[in-house]
Amino acid sequence: MAGLGSEPRPKSDRAANIIDKFTEWSLNWVPDSMVFVLILTFIVVVAALGLTKSSVFDLIEWYQGSFWILLTFAMQLCILMITGFVVADSKLVKRGIIALLDYPKTAKGTVAMFCLAGGAVAWVHWGVGLMFCMIMGRELATRKRGLGIHYPFVAALTYGVTNVMCNGPSQSAPLLVATPGNFLEKLIGVIPLNETALSPFLIGLQLVLYLTIPIVAIYLMPKKERAVEMSDALYKESTATMPEEDAAALRPAERWDRSKILQSILALGILAWVGNFLYTKGFGQLNLNSLNFLFLGLALILHGSPRSFTESLKKGITTTSGVMIQFPMYAGIFGMISNSGLSEMITKWFVSFSTPATYSWVIYLYTGVMDFFVPSGGSKFVIEAPFILPAAQQIGIPVSHVINAYSTGAQWANNLQPFWALPVLAAFRLRFQDILPYTFVIWLYAGIISSIAFLLFPRGM
Repeated sequence: MAGLGSEPRPKSDRAANIIDKFTEWSLNWVPDSMVFVLILTFIVVVAALGLTKSSVFDLIEWYQGSFWILLTFAMQLCILMITGFVVADSKLVKRGIIALLDYPKTAKGTVAMFCLAGGAVAWVHWGVGLMFCMIMGRELATRKRGLGIHYPFVAALTYGVTNVMCNGPSQSAPLLVATPGNFLEKLIGVIPLNETALSPFLIGLQLVLYLTIPIVAIYLMPKKERAVEMSDALYKESTATMPEEDAAALRPAERWDRSKILQSILALGILAWVGNFLYTKGFGQLNLNSLNFLFLGLALILHGSPRSFTESLKKGITTTSGVMIQFPMYAGIFGMISNSGLSEMITKWFVSFSTPATYSWVIYLYTGVMDFFVPSGGSKFVIEAPFILPAAQQIGIPVSHVINAYSTGAQWANNLQPFWALPVLAAFRLRFQDILPYTFVIWLYAGIISSIAFLLFPRGM
């Protein structure tokens, strides 16, 4: 059995060829997310000018006036992403990953362990989950080399498991509406997490997926004789070790950089505050600020020294570039939709063909389609909220359940969307075409299960 890239790939069947063509089309014609911001801005301007009495100067004024309303939310989301990365990048977490992988001895057992461990972490925090699964996937490919686990399949599980299972308390839409002072508070009030991400409906749906995805993954796993494992070059790279530092040769300033005393004291203070918050108010009252504070404390304590923390921080910051500038631009789009009257028109359109029995399912599907154009759950929610939430109020569906439909649809569609797969593809040195045949099946399965859930419980539980 040779390493990846050292012998020709097995012939694809007809379904795989269709998937390959779809992926090739996507990579050729679907531009960067920044382009979609500009396209959506243009579409909203044209629609407002053609369908409402707004002038160009009105739209510019509304765009400018709303441009700044999401600065707090954007910063909160950046910290959420960065702290998640830093926690997963710590040595203690990596040692835990290795211990988990060493426990199962068979290929199927390893795949099941990967799905269960990665899914649990992704539910708690999608950023930690993505990094956790990436690290675990590379370690799996390295440490279980010889068991016959297909290397692109491991990368696909890394992405697919995170997407299916990350619909938990770290999702931006439920956290946003649970945070006092959010830009939707006048419309819907403050909605705690125990009505959205921690509701019986969504926890039940996630539990069904959590227990069945390992079975789907084992069924999808290519047979050993067809598996192409990690290449020799990647294996050598993954097993290379860094030389240890000579502590005696360090300068005093360098010793302070590596000292764990001050950072650990701060971390313990933060974690004590979070512990008191959870004890007095409960897990369901978490919001963006308290969750970020929790993961900041964990990141500080897990890394110990300022040097380790800041080095990981620098790597994590690179994941937030799109949020920093694109969120204010989406806020500008929100301002034009809300003030021009377009939101009322779109609301009436949704109400015209939806019923109380189908509305949450329609939003689930609609959000999944929109994900191809706006692949960020937080950005997309800013655009959709002005019309999907008022429509829910008119139809008589709990707003909290519509937010559940929104967050579920957003994560579901990522399995066909290469945007969030980029860090995974970079870590595994693969193309999106290599993993899509497997993430497509995960997308199809999760779509069927979720559709049944929203149609059976259109108002939640």
